[in-house]
Amino acid sequence: MAESPVGPVLVADPLPEPPERLPAAPAPVRRLWTWLAVAAALRVAILPHGGFPSDIASFKAWAATLAEHGPRGFYGRGFADYLPGYLYVLWGVGELTAALRLNDAAALFLLKLPAALADLIGAAVVLRLARRFLPEAGAVTVAVLYLLHPALLFTTAYWGQADSVGGLLAVATLGLALGDHPLAWGAAALAVLVKPQTAPLLGVLGVLLLRRTLWPPERPPAFRPQPGPVAAALPLLLATAALVAAPFGVGLLGLLHLLRRAAEVYPYGSVMAFNLWGAVQGFWQSDLTPVAGWPPLLWGIALTAVAQAAVLWTVWRRPDERTVVTGAATALAAAFLLPTRIHERYLVPALPFLLAAGATDRRVRLPVGLLSLVLTLNLLYAYTRPYLQTVTLPGWLEATLFSPPATRVLSALAVATLPLLLRALVLPPRS
Repeated sequence: MAESPVGPVLVADPLPEPPERLPAAPAPVRRLWTWLAVAAALRVAILPHGGFPSDIASFKAWAATLAEHGPRGFYGRGFADYLPGYLYVLWGVGELTAALRLNDAAALFLLKLPAALADLIGAAVVLRLARRFLPEAGAVTVAVLYLLHPALLFTTAYWGQADSVGGLLAVATLGLALGDHPLAWGAAALAVLVKPQTAPLLGVLGVLLLRRTLWPPERPPAFRPQPGPVAAALPLLLATAALVAAPFGVGLLGLLHLLRRAAEVYPYGSVMAFNLWGAVQGFWQSDLTPVAGWPPLLWGIALTAVAQAAVLWTVWRRPDERTVVTGAATALAAAFLLPTRIHERYLVPALPFLLAAGATDRRVRLPVGLLSLVLTLNLLYAYTRPYLQTVTLPGWLEATLFSPPATRVLSALAVATLPLLLRALVLPPRS
């Protein structure tokens, strides 16, 4: 208060300075959040629709059985060709469906939701992995490519399968292993229990662990071997698998029995997979009828073993992060392209690895692009077979792109990417 000739005058205190504006997020980060919102909205719009009939029926039945009876004795109550990993997710879905009394549309949405969420989380893991090799803008581009990959979007949001959950766990395992995290082997067990197609990753991680802890390529004078992590890896892997399987009344040998039983369900060279046997035999042909002297089953095992050996040998020779990522991608791709009894979806868990490998080496991008194209067409082909009564494609498309000769060509194109991946892996990039 101040005095004036006419009396006291009230004087307001000066207004406080406005706070400084928070700095805007970098443009790549804003772009990532924008595309993340777009990807989430796309999935929300698609989730209530579609659904591969036999897969959705199986998931619903397993979810209801688990909600009603629990996991004990699950494998004795009917057909189930899944390991226990993803059954925990279906158990939760079954409990929620029963508690909320969801109608069919809402139940379908909930059934597909976990895999859709895995897509979004997987993009974050791919981003962290790509940052090891690219600046932020490039890493964001890789993550966005994963989010919007048509094969991923179709498999999870429309088809209703859970392959991306296995892919998420597998690529998270790789990230943990590159950071020497002790939980990497526990995460690896979870990945295999959700999707056994991720098992080739175990060999790559094993070689990486040995080279980092016992036999590094260049041994400095002060180096001391660290046998502890090696000694702990296998027990952690097996203990995690045993703990996950125990509530189902299944032991480690029981898991092997379940794997063998699942492999025997489809004794065919290719179960609609565009791979080597789709090119050689077509689809739904026995893998026990000899081809060039051997049954395709043995050819597939032998060729897969050779490809995996080439990957492991290269990772052993050069266990840097670029080689490890490209090696993991190549191992998973080979496990789709060469063996028999392969379904069309089995390449989906390899997608985050393939895209991350593209971030490490430009030479990988062509085979990754070709595999992405072929995989997308493969999924569309498998989903739209007339006997499934799902979606009817135009006759001209069936007579051209999806005719038997054309599918063999597409299968051969997919197989042709493997030498390109192996070449990029074995030959170090030019500096």
